[in-house]
Amino acid sequence: RLDAKLIVFRHSKSYRYLPITRTDFVVSMAEFSLRPSIMELNEVKTYAEGEKVEEAQDYALLHPEGSEVTGYVRNIDCNGFVWVALSPGVEGRIWHTLTSTDKVEMERWKERFTIGTAITATVFSSRDNRIDLSLVGGLAEGLKAWCLVRSLIPGIGLRVQLSARQHGLVPLTEISDTFNKNPFNKIKEGDMIYCTVIKTSDKQLLLSNRKSRTSQRWKKKGSTVTDPVIASVEDLEPDAKTYRGYIKSVSQTAGIFVSLGYDTVGRVVLKNMSDNFLKHWEPMFPVGKLVRVCVLSTEPRLQLSMKRSDLTKIKSSEESDAPQIQECLDDILMSKYQLNSSDEDAEEDESETESETAAPKIVYRKTSVVEDVDQDLKRALRESNSEDEDEDEVEEADTEKSEETVKGKSFEKRERKRRKEADERETRRIERALADNSNDALTEEDHEREVAVNPNNAASWVKFMAYYLGLGKVDKARQTATKALASINYRLENEKLDVWAALFNLENSFGSYESLMSVCREASTTNDHKTVFLKLASVLHSSHKFTELDDIFKTVLLKKHKHSRKVWCQYGDSLGSQSRLDDMRDLLPRALKSLPKHKHVRTISYFAQLEYKYGDPNRGSTMFENVLTTYPARLDLWSVYIDRTIAMKDISQARNVFERAIGLKLPLKKMKFFYKRYIDYETSLGGSGKVEYVKNKARDYLQQEKGEGSC
Repeated sequence: RLDAKLIVFRHSKSYRYLPITRTDFVVSMAEFSLRPSIMELNEVKTYAEGEKVEEAQDYALLHPEGSEVTGYVRNIDCNGFVWVALSPGVEGRIWHTLTSTDKVEMERWKERFTIGTAITATVFSSRDNRIDLSLVGGLAEGLKAWCLVRSLIPGIGLRVQLSARQHGLVPLTEISDTFNKNPFNKIKEGDMIYCTVIKTSDKQLLLSNRKSRTSQRWKKKGSTVTDPVIASVEDLEPDAKTYRGYIKSVSQTAGIFVSLGYDTVGRVVLKNMSDNFLKHWEPMFPVGKLVRVCVLSTEPRLQLSMKRSDLTKIKSSEESDAPQIQECLDDILMSKYQLNSSDEDAEEDESETESETAAPKIVYRKTSVVEDVDQDLKRALRESNSEDEDEDEVEEADTEKSEETVKGKSFEKRERKRRKEADERETRRIERALADNSNDALTEEDHEREVAVNPNNAASWVKFMAYYLGLGKVDKARQTATKALASINYRLENEKLDVWAALFNLENSFGSYESLMSVCREASTTNDHKTVFLKLASVLHSSHKFTELDDIFKTVLLKKHKHSRKVWCQYGDSLGSQSRLDDMRDLLPRALKSLPKHKHVRTISYFAQLEYKYGDPNRGSTMFENVLTTYPARLDLWSVYIDRTIAMKDISQARNVFERAIGLKLPLKKMKFFYKRYIDYETSLGGSGKVEYVKNKARDYLQQEKGEGSC
């Protein structure tokens, strides 16, 4: 027997205590206190059912972010949380990535905690009367913790989840200490990466995955940083060093903006892009490309240059130890290095220390240059000597002077041949950078012959357009598109749409926004209006022109085609890819008001999948649960829900979903689908015991069905 004092009644609406089919049922739970300080009081303020507890309202004020609190583990759920009871009516939760800085212990978070154990944690954030806790420290600059990669944003960086409600960005310049052409080659969605907080603000949380920032062991080893951190303009050394960075944005009038650090962006004006004249330079410098630059000035704004003449004036630390080459040997070396440039390109993709420049370049090997020259000369002498020996056998009367003359002539002949082949390879390499590889071997006559033979083939016309774009003839490419639209049979709508899509891409890359809209309006007069503008939206999304994309959806698609589910879903996908989660979630109620009722289920299912892809998987799971409560016989919904749950790699939650599915009373054909998926899933995990368990459940179900059928 225990004497306790009643503190509060509170509502309990949880699937843990209630059947899933009775979500409207409410249970009132009483909470008592055994604290001696409260037991000694004669009068204790109690709270009626539904009344707010003042302690819950004031707890966040009494314990601000960064303070330590003590509580007891109340629950460990399958959604990644450890729930901690802090006081009557007040609970905190710990996201599993904030339970430890050790990856092994963090992955074993469910086994480390026991219900009823007292723990001391740090208040990570407190908003909306919900308190997030942490066992690795408070949210501040320098915090190191494991983060979940939510999405890969080309040209920007990684969007990661630090806690239940804290999302941050890892810029491209903070992914690694050595910049790479493809910074996402070793990272994919759903991976866990170890990061440190480098900047906190109300707008955005910035993190870093550099080992020089996160690993003490890396610092003790004395490892060098290929691309150091550029925190401000003061860290730059004009006219003394070259730097590598990623292209952040491109403007036809202002030039190229290169990100050297998470808060340091410089501009490359048009005249400083290359020593050569570039007429159509935009396709050569896409957003996210790795380039090498040098600093021209830091005041009033950071000005950069990518010209090879400026880069060669500055000798970087990597090149200072290399032996100097005499100018008289440059012609001999040029042919050798240009021949090796095509082979080095494949290795350059994997190398993280090769310099990146805008203009076509010659890749130097890491071996000693003087040794390479000596080997070339010795090889040439051996070959010429062998030829001279053969000539001596035929013409024994030749003198020693004539032999040297033959040697010099044969050497010069080989060098001329090498230079010619090197020039051809360099020309082909530049053409491949400007046009598609499949068009290199075709001439204008070949393309004209191909479209004459297949006038209704859109692929042939698009290749012809790409051929002209590779040569820089944009007007010719436009004329080819117009000719293609006039030549293709009017019944082949899909072929014409492919040509229109190619024309959209052309105007998006080489024209203006007004010319792009003019072409789109012209296309909508002869094709389906919705299909045309959805293709235009895809083109704008792929080129990261999100402002124009929002304008297309708000002014055209959502007004004229508000009853189309495809329009709402594509707009939601676009908002999610931009990390505009609040706008994406606000879009769903608007869509349900505009769409017919028979389209509501598929729309909710699609937005639930967007939550798994871009937002909170727990929110997506709740959306699927609510829909399946109303439509339990929809196999398409169950299939998507099961696939998404398995992709989360939470075994216990996946099994709970399967157990719910096989507990339904549905036709035999549908139940067979659930049992087969359940057995395949357990087989993939490798547990024979669970496989037999599911098979026994299937046998029991069949026997039960036979028994009911016989009756």
